[in-house]
Amino acid sequence: MKWTPGELISFTAKVLYEISKGLTLDYAFQKVKRGWRELDSFKVFYDVVYDAVRHYYFLQFAASKMFGSSGAKAIAKAWFIFRADSLLYNKDMVYSVRKRLLKRALTKPDHVMAALEELREDRARYFSVKYSYHPNIVSTLLSHFPPEEVERLLEAGNHTWIWLRINTLKADVDKALRLLEAEAEVEPHPKIPFAVLLKSAKRPVQYLEAVRRFVAVPQDLASIYAVLSLRPEPGDRIIDLAAAPGMKTSLIAQLAEGRAKIVAVDLSAKRVARMRHLLKNLGAGDFVEVVRADSRVLKTRKFDKALLDAPCTSSGAFTKEPAVKIYPRVEEAPKYSAVQKALIKNALALAEEVVYAVCSILPQEGEEVAASAGAEAEKPHPDLAPSYTPGVGGRTFPHIHRSEAFFISRLRKR
Repeated sequence: MKWTPGELISFTAKVLYEISKGLTLDYAFQKVKRGWRELDSFKVFYDVVYDAVRHYYFLQFAASKMFGSSGAKAIAKAWFIFRADSLLYNKDMVYSVRKRLLKRALTKPDHVMAALEELREDRARYFSVKYSYHPNIVSTLLSHFPPEEVERLLEAGNHTWIWLRINTLKADVDKALRLLEAEAEVEPHPKIPFAVLLKSAKRPVQYLEAVRRFVAVPQDLASIYAVLSLRPEPGDRIIDLAAAPGMKTSLIAQLAEGRAKIVAVDLSAKRVARMRHLLKNLGAGDFVEVVRADSRVLKTRKFDKALLDAPCTSSGAFTKEPAVKIYPRVEEAPKYSAVQKALIKNALALAEEVVYAVCSILPQEGEEVAASAGAEAEKPHPDLAPSYTPGVGGRTFPHIHRSEAFFISRLRKR
């Protein structure tokens, strides 16, 4: 069945409301979709919701000016006025709906843009509205970088890059590239031979033949750098803590050519089961021992190296999950920091060398955790940007690496 513009606005408003309560975009979308009438396809609805979430704070600002409300329904209407032209093919329908909405508006779109420019003297507020980030994300970045770099970072963070890792446990790089290039345009990473950036494709990434065969797997570049920082080698004894879903574990096995002793640990029974399944599909199942245990208290034999990609606020995941821009869970950082410190303490008891990583822009989860570990901390890979606190780690950023924002540190016992 066909959808109507009114339905699209109502659906978008409902999803925005659910996200404002802390749900991820996909979870909120599916929750609203389950209660909706059957349509031929929800693809347009998903694309519109994704775009509205990505531009949430600007649309909220515009809605308050144009409709005297910053509620979800007003934001969805503002999307139709400011963003619909970029996504919807039926231009006559867009024109008609915009015309109707503008008749009821309190001001014109040009006046909204002029009001935005008036915010320039308040950089934090201006950046928050223009690039649509939660004020806490903007203020954190402004406390560590000059405004010009923050603006470049925020602008870059409104893009999504899909990196594919060529899985050499399944095929060599040349064969995988030929398979990929039959269906997609890819850009090889200049320094990482098994990483390529997906530029365009004939079909969604999950349906590419190379991905269906697990010859190529989507993996963000920041995640790849976390494993490269571990420097896995044949003969190493490596433990991957809080390891699920297992993508980094499989890359450890790949880089060690299947000749390292690898143990992957996670607390959740469901996640452990899924990790075993994923590792098998990726050709790494025979190289990894999967253990269900609490990585904070696990006692076992000693390892040469440990990887700890710790639970966190995911405040650096905004290139992949635009809902983070609305609700970055900054207030939960102290809770996560306590968990991260406990995990690092045990990791250092289990291994001589620990690579600690978090997908977070917050120093409370990155630099401060690494500095408090009672170990020697350093930037583990030359491609990383400097950490906020010099000498305790490195960071990835969208404007530099075309990736999520990670903190990564290598820790050694003193």
